Amino acid sequence: MQTAQGAGLPITDPIVGALGEFFTERWETRNRPYGLRDFAPANFRAAGAAPLGGADWARLAQGRALLFIHGTFSTAHAAFAGLPDPVFAELYRRYGGRVFAFNHFTLSHDPRRNVAWLLDQLPDQSLAVDIVCHSRGGLVARTLAEHPAAMGLGTPNPAVGKIVFVGVPNAGTPLADPDHLVTMLDRLTTALNLFPTGPVEETLEAIITAVKVIGHGTLQGLEGLASMQPGGDFLARLNVGAPSGAGYHAIGADFAPVGDGWKALISGTVADAVLDRVFEEVPNDLVVPEPGVFAVPGCAAFPIPDARRLPVPASAGVIHTTLFGYPPTGERLLDWLTAT
Repeated sequence: MQTAQGAGLPITDPIVGALGEFFTERWETRNRPYGLRDFAPANFRAAGAAPLGGADWARLAQGRALLFIHGTFSTAHAAFAGLPDPVFAELYRRYGGRVFAFNHFTLSHDPRRNVAWLLDQLPDQSLAVDIVCHSRGGLVARTLAEHPAAMGLGTPNPAVGKIVFVGVPNAGTPLADPDHLVTMLDRLTTALNLFPTGPVEETLEAIITAVKVIGHGTLQGLEGLASMQPGGDFLARLNVGAPSGAGYHAIGADFAPVGDGWKALISGTVADAVLDRVFEEVPNDLVVPEPGVFAVPGCAAFPIPDARRLPVPASAGVIHTTLFGYPPTGERLLDWLTAT
């Protein structure tokens, strides 16, 4: 019988599984609710932006809009807080103020369910969007761009133009394997402590919630994390090889501790031999293997051409949670994104 790592409890018990699923979904409903929000220079780092209304949809439909989609454990205002003010202001200007963000469940719902909710909220008028996405948010973006019909999702379906993947596990991450989930939670917690970015407390709350579910001997209720599992059901459906027609761009990082001080600081925690074994020595940003950001074997939408890639070298000291604070990231966003 399979057990949760470190818990020694069955994860296949239907009662335990149902309780885990109920707990996780209820927690996200209360603490990380779905929502579509305005995203502007004055509020993109703030949690309290008002939800979009009728006048907002009319404005967004007046031209190509820019949509931000966050990743696991995060929120829009936390995930993109590292973007420099001048970069965000220029993107906002280029898109004529037609910029918004999608907050969604990342633990209890997979990207298909995220997109189903999104499509239910969209108005009748057609929308055209470009997307900036981080981490698991890229799987949400690809579901919207590539496979809404194949996954039984309805319309309206916005026309997706360019997508910029930032640290996206397009080929999955081994840390989403059930045997490694605790390792992922540990690494993210350590990374946030060493390299704080955005509202750290919010992210840690979500991580603690996942720990509680695993600690009660179940992985049910964590379908959002399971969607990143290489060879898992969700990625098998997503990576069937259908081209999307969207212009894909990507930023991925390798990380290595630079200098004796860094090596001493994180020895035995972030970049230890255990993590190297999990990733099988493949370059990674502590969460996502770098090659899988740019290429997915057997999927016609990949590989992303070199001209539309930004590989972040290990010498830059950039990890999964600090990609938006890396100056060349902002430069590439401005190179790649326009409203035309």
